[in-house]
Amino acid sequence: MARIVGAFATSHTPQILVQPKISEEFTRQLQEVHKALMEVGRRIREANADTLIVFGSDHMETFWLNNYPQLLLFTGTEIGGKFAGVELKLPGNPDLAKELLYGLIDYGFDVSFSLELELDHPYISPLYWILKGAQHDSYQPKVVPFHINSNVDPRIKPRRAYELGAAIRTVLENSKRPNRVALIATGGLSHYVGTPYYGKVDVEADNFLIEKMKAGKGYELADLTTDWLDEHGEFEFRTWLTLLGAVNSAPAEILTYQRAWHAGYCVAAFKV
Repeated sequence: MARIVGAFATSHTPQILVQPKISEEFTRQLQEVHKALMEVGRRIREANADTLIVFGSDHMETFWLNNYPQLLLFTGTEIGGKFAGVELKLPGNPDLAKELLYGLIDYGFDVSFSLELELDHPYISPLYWILKGAQHDSYQPKVVPFHINSNVDPRIKPRRAYELGAAIRTVLENSKRPNRVALIATGGLSHYVGTPYYGKVDVEADNFLIEKMKAGKGYELADLTTDWLDEHGEFEFRTWLTLLGAVNSAPAEILTYQRAWHAGYCVAAFKV
């Protein structure tokens, strides 16, 4: 079977890569996030993961309203993109991706697919630092992006996102492929991008999510409503819920949490 050898979740803001000089405090906070992401990369390499499945949520940069997918899995041979002066070109894993695609359809998830995809900041911002920590020049994992709609109504429901993760786990467990897979969820935590509340951070909501995950009770978070996620700036937590379902709510280790001026930055590792 394909084995999950690592599971991680992280914020994905553009600032992680752009690094604007807002203040000395924000520069310090970004440095802590960078260190945590590079630690993720080190652990992924140490686990000898050959494939990264990355759950991200598009911000109408990769997709547009002429065809906006609810769920989309990349099944091509090479994936890449440019953002903030950084260009990534990474090998895909079409064999495992296609197996995952067909398996999820069998489990009732109507997942779209694409053989061509241009990545933007939800993937590039964290992956740049993760791959740097993994010493990417001498380590070449394959990457399978998995878009989970968190931003454009109608969005996937929190419970459905968790159920999707559980189905992903089952497909991988039943796979005949010997891949060693690391899962990465990107997005969040609390922020209000694109709204009049941008700059607000609900630290209490972030701590609530973090404590549940640390206690191995991520399954309880599947009961959160769309209204709750929106009210507390946690709309991108859907990608984390997918990962939580995939690891059966394994307890989380928080590598860093930084309450910055515009977002709650968090990087977590799950004990799979």
